[in-house]
Amino acid sequence: MSASPLAGVAADPLWTDLPVNRILAVLAVFLLVLSLRSLFQLLPHLLYCYDRARGAVALEHSLGMARLRNLLSLTLILPFCLILDRWAVAQPSFWADIPGVWSAPATIGLVCAFVLVRALCHRIFRPRRLDAETVATLRHNLYNYLPLLLSVMQLTAGALFAARLPDRTGQAVLRWEIAAAWAFSTLRSAQILGAQRAGLSTFLYLCALEILPAALLVAFVVLF
Repeated sequence: MSASPLAGVAADPLWTDLPVNRILAVLAVFLLVLSLRSLFQLLPHLLYCYDRARGAVALEHSLGMARLRNLLSLTLILPFCLILDRWAVAQPSFWADIPGVWSAPATIGLVCAFVLVRALCHRIFRPRRLDAETVATLRHNLYNYLPLLLSVMQLTAGALFAARLPDRTGQAVLRWEIAAAWAFSTLRSAQILGAQRAGLSTFLYLCALEILPAALLVAFVVLF
């Protein structure tokens, strides 16, 4: 027998060693380059959304900017998902049974499922007696925060690689960044609703439109 029992055992491949991840990463970089112009055009509007609730209303009122925001958010889903997958930000325990080659596609599916559940909640629990523009503002408000969130996450990822910090540290930092962006979005949605609805009604609608989808995602990740 060999004196080195582990000599013949192949080590698990790194995330960047998997061909599917390399292909998706190249595609993500391509999408990021394409989206730079749109990001710079939208930047003042996106910053205004962080500063004031009426920033989201003003952005939605501009059809051109609203369409550009929607398209930008769509192109950024892939790089967002790849960062989530690389640092295992939102992976249930059964993810360990998924072959590495399928982990990134599974993460993309999980994020898309969250988007669909949230869209379904907005359709089922649509606030009554609100004009169509306000309803659209609430539905799209979360996407006002994705571009800047992803920019911060990319800087964080670069810093993590440069400092060679443990993946667990990166996972925690990225989770806090996502939570902060979601909190901003939820606060602005509450302010938009509060301008037209009573306090209790605002809270109930907020629970149905924003808190319920997020809670379902967290429960899925934690419990499974």
